[in-house]
This record gives sequence, C-alpha cells and structure tokens, in this order.
Amino acid sequence: MPAQAGRFLDYAERHDIVLYAMFLLILHRGLRRGEACGLRDHDVDLDAGYLTVVQQITTVGYTPITRPVKSDAGDRMVPLGPKTIAVLRDYLKMRQRWQAVSGDEWPDSGLFFVRPDGKPWHPQTISDRFDDLIAKSGLPPVRLHDLRHCAATYLRHGGADMKEVQETLGHSTIGLTSDTYTSVIIELERGTADAAADLIPRNDSAA
Repeated sequence: MPAQAGRFLDYAERHDIVLYAMFLLILHRGLRRGEACGLRDHDVDLDAGYLTVVQQITTVGYTPITRPVKSDAGDRMVPLGPKTIAVLRDYLKMRQRWQAVSGDEWPDSGLFFVRPDGKPWHPQTISDRFDDLIAKSGLPPVRLHDLRHCAATYLRHGGADMKEVQETLGHSTIGLTSDTYTSVIIELERGTADAAADLIPRNDSAA
C-alpha cells in the first residue's frame, strides 16, 4: 500500500537518517539489498539522473562477497526521478560531513552507501535495521525484499509496461517478471477490463 510505504519512509527519515536514502532508493527503484550495498560512486550520475547496477555485495554464511549483478541481462541503467535525486543529494552532503569528521581515517571504498565511519555496510545489518524500524513503527510486518515488490507494483500502477518493469528490476526475462507479478497485473488491469464493452453502445431496453 502506498500509504504504508509513505509512513515507513517518514518513520525511517526520523529514526534512521543514516539508512533513509538507501531504503528510499530500494523502494523507489526496486534495487536488491546487495545491489544497494554494492553501488559505487561512479555508478551514480545524479546530474544525468540515472544509476547503473553493476555489482552487488551478498553474503556466504556471514561473510560479505562482492560479485557481478544477478541478472543474465547484465548491467542495467536505472533512471532516477527528481524526488529520488534530491534525497540522494542530501545523503551525499551528510556523507561529506562524516568524511570531514573522520579526516585521514576515512577509507576509500568507492562505495556510494557507507557507514558513518566510511566502511561498507554488511548486508545483514541493512536487513536488521529495516526489521527494527518496521517493528517500532507499528506497521504490518514486511521483509526488506518486499520493498522491491512494492517498486514493481508502483511502476505498473504508474503506467509502466512489463518491459520497463523487467528492465528496472533487472529480471533476465520478461516471463520472470510476468510470473512474479501476475496477481498485481490482473488487479491493476481489472479497472480497464470493460474498456471494450464501454465503447460499444447498447440499447438498455433491448430484450
């Protein structure tokens, strides 16, 4: 539900400003957790309004591993809207303040989203912080991965076709996208199911 998504972002902005921008990006653009953790500075072009998903940081056991993106479709370019860009710019300003405090101790990871000490985020920490926010916000229980599903739903509701949803989410085939979001597609298209019938004039008095 968009209203619940909005409540979550409002709560995250107030109670976890450090990760607020990452959660917003995942919700707006459907990135996987590992893709957000692995996003690099040179993958993000806020002036041009897009980012490129190239790598992800996942875990084997509890050990973080950097590897190429999951999709067989390869690197994908994801356009960014003005509201998303504004939040990401604010995040970069905050990150600059962290770096100024750390001085020479700041590590040069090249990653876009980092901890206040400049070190990479552990993917599990992202999920733990998300779960904590959900629990304390009073919102219905959801998983971090559900934000990605929300992004797909909002894309469709906004008029994006299945090809655009596939490309944004990085699915290897449009069939995978269709299979994953069949119920969403049916529900959203129910409103236009009578479009043809509505165009055909009928005589209501006819037997």
